[in-house]
Amino acid sequence: MEKRTKRTKINLEHLFDNKLFLRIFSVVVAVIIWVALSLTLYPSIHKTVSNIPLSVNLTGTKAEREGLSVVKYNIKQVSATINGMRYEIGNYSNDDLYATVDASKVDRAGEYVLDVKIQSKNDDEFTVENITPNKVTVNLDYIESVEKELSVEAPGVSASEGYTLTEASVFPEKVEIRGPKDKINLITDVKVKFDGRLSLSESYSTTSSQVILYQNDLEIDQSDITLSTYDFQIDFSVYMRKTLPFSVGIQGAPDNFDDSVIKYSLSDESIDVLSPNNDIEDTTTNSLGYLQLRDIRPGAKFDMDVKTESGQINASGISTVTVRVKKNNLSKKIISLNSSQIKIINRADDNRVAKRTNQITDVTIYGPERVISSIKASDFIAELDLKGESLSEGSYTKSVTIYAPNNGKVWAYGLYDITFEVAER
Repeated sequence: MEKRTKRTKINLEHLFDNKLFLRIFSVVVAVIIWVALSLTLYPSIHKTVSNIPLSVNLTGTKAEREGLSVVKYNIKQVSATINGMRYEIGNYSNDDLYATVDASKVDRAGEYVLDVKIQSKNDDEFTVENITPNKVTVNLDYIESVEKELSVEAPGVSASEGYTLTEASVFPEKVEIRGPKDKINLITDVKVKFDGRLSLSESYSTTSSQVILYQNDLEIDQSDITLSTYDFQIDFSVYMRKTLPFSVGIQGAPDNFDDSVIKYSLSDESIDVLSPNNDIEDTTTNSLGYLQLRDIRPGAKFDMDVKTESGQINASGISTVTVRVKKNNLSKKIISLNSSQIKIINRADDNRVAKRTNQITDVTIYGPERVISSIKASDFIAELDLKGESLSEGSYTKSVTIYAPNNGKVWAYGLYDITFEVAER
């Protein structure tokens, strides 16, 4: 079968009988006529544009050649009424215009009130009839940059009881500051401020972007200052604090020696120590080290360096403590020892040792007065402990330990040597 396509015929006479069509058609024709008349009878228009961005550019000016820079200006946007061809400026907005100032006569640092100028970004021609505001206050100065170290200002941060807050650190440690030369030269301190309120028993880190510039104790206006960064990390270090009494040990004493007979005084009795952890909680003293028994006599004085464990801080600032041996009813006796009192022990099996010293004279002995008064020279021995070391053949001189085997409250002051010979078996 043959298919036939029916075509709808538009009857123009009937179309103009349609009232809706006639209304639409009339409006379109009216607009066309209005546009044609406007372009013909009123080719130019007045147009007011608001919020036009204003910038201050010194390029090519004497101020630029003199090394001046714009520090600040008090107006950032203006409004303007312009007159031009309708087909050029009829659709203008603040995106099509920009405002500048006339800085052609500026040649030195200072504050200036300059005229505002309006220009087109599209190079269209128009005349400016009004600018609001039509003047702007501009500050010009010589700009300098300087790098300053930072410190932390955190008045609301403290340590809990039994702890100490050390000086907070900040990262980065320095910041580059750029601004007017005269103001830059006033800066004495730069601080990163933290406004939080904290009571800390452990170390704590936070961030801050609040930077304060100071001239001594006076805060400096920063409205014309720029910084290389505004993001800083602040670390608060918290330490446990403990007061530790000093202690002194004695070396070179025989096994039976009673070190309680030696009394001493200290120029400082204790030290405040800060520890980054709680390990110090079980520590009871701060050891100054050891005195050699042979060096101790009544009234003797020793300067000993103060030491702390790795990571700890000496909060007292004491670097040296003077230890003075008290007389404490101590007395002295001078004795001599004969050959039978000189002993060499722990000789090596492959060594034959022959003693050549037969007497040790003028040995100074100290001890409590009541002990010294009754003790005799025969109560002492002089002992050389070779500790099993194998010696080559030859003659040797070594120091001996002099003590009373049955009385641990006395000791010999000074060094006493004996000579002996070694022969191999």
